[in-house]
Amino acid sequence: MNKNETNQWIANYRTDQPHFGLERMVELLALRGNPHLKLKVIHIGGTNGKGSTIAFLKNLLEKMGLRVGVFSSPYLIHYTDQIAINGESILEARLESLMVDYRSLLEGEHAQALQGTTEFEIITAIAYDYFASEQVDVAIMEVGMGGLLDSTNVCQPILTGITTIGLDHVALLGDSLEAIAEQKAGIIKQGVPLVTGDIVPEALSVIDQIAKAKQASRLAYGEDYQVNHHESVETGEIFDYSSSVRQGRFQTGLLGLHQIENAGMAIALLDTFCKEDGRELASNDLLAQALEETSWPGRLEVIYREPLMILDGAHNPHAIKALLATLKERFTDYQKEILFTCIKTKAFEDMLDLLETLSNTKITLTYFEDSRATDEKVLKEMADSRNLNYQSWQEFLDKKLSENEEKKTVRIITGSLYFLAQVRTYLMERKN
Repeated sequence: MNKNETNQWIANYRTDQPHFGLERMVELLALRGNPHLKLKVIHIGGTNGKGSTIAFLKNLLEKMGLRVGVFSSPYLIHYTDQIAINGESILEARLESLMVDYRSLLEGEHAQALQGTTEFEIITAIAYDYFASEQVDVAIMEVGMGGLLDSTNVCQPILTGITTIGLDHVALLGDSLEAIAEQKAGIIKQGVPLVTGDIVPEALSVIDQIAKAKQASRLAYGEDYQVNHHESVETGEIFDYSSSVRQGRFQTGLLGLHQIENAGMAIALLDTFCKEDGRELASNDLLAQALEETSWPGRLEVIYREPLMILDGAHNPHAIKALLATLKERFTDYQKEILFTCIKTKAFEDMLDLLETLSNTKITLTYFEDSRATDEKVLKEMADSRNLNYQSWQEFLDKKLSENEEKKTVRIITGSLYFLAQVRTYLMERKN
């Protein structure tokens, strides 16, 4: 198969609704010799903050000289970016070769047993397969949706982490924080240490009960490790970190008040990993360098400075609140222009309610080409009913990039990460 054929082949397994359950993954990976059981895995779940926490943790582990595999989704730039080792995405030729192997399983004598397999399950299996064959020192696996029945949850990790709990994918995961927490806590394994982020009490109590039942020791944000914001600087956030094994002042390479929580959790994960793996703790100097050098496309990413334009994948109410907190703290006296859209399964109106609380702000809704995108008609009707602007995103960007500013203005392009992937590619091509 060539690249186009492989892309077309795996697209046939794409679905708008996940087919929850681990039976297909267990069967598929068994046919490949169970690569997922040959890896030291750090398994990361949660509603928001997974990507940034993983970006920090990856850099920390790499600075220690480890070979680190990362599986994360959705991709923002290239399809291959979902699977990477030490920041290098899997080569297209290698991915195509693995897809050929998996196609022969899915279309051969085992087709009946593997019926209903999804694109996400295939790419997850390929990630485990690739990391095992490349003999990485550790693989960081990001949960796709939920946890309990997510296709990544076939591993036997050395460590697990749950970043945050918020209302997201409520039709699939439950309409309360407790129900969602129960799904997310499905990644907790018997006797395997757990690190938790800044999680609301009602969700945390559910996680605690499950961790206790599974005799999984827990390191909790605000109890076992603390972070305190010191100041915001142009390139990131300065914060103090303290735990029973480490104290220090560090700076993130990512903007946003919530990034100190993600960086703090990454430090707690690193120190726990070192303990579990029989390694010496890394020095504060190593941590400082790794955290400051961390970047993550599409997370409060300043894509243009003149005119000031920021990309942020705030794709649910919890993430919108974090975005608003940073905009209020950093851009109080700026005129704010927000371009927003989301996919069908998201709490569209709840997110708009939050965005409309921001003063000195113009909101423009837009549509992007994707089978998962909210219908254009729905977006136009919403813009009309709320007296908001509606415009194609290309027209919006072209206009804003050619405007002469009369007063300090920040443009924020936010919402679906699938949308941001298209916008970022467009802007980078324009820039270059």
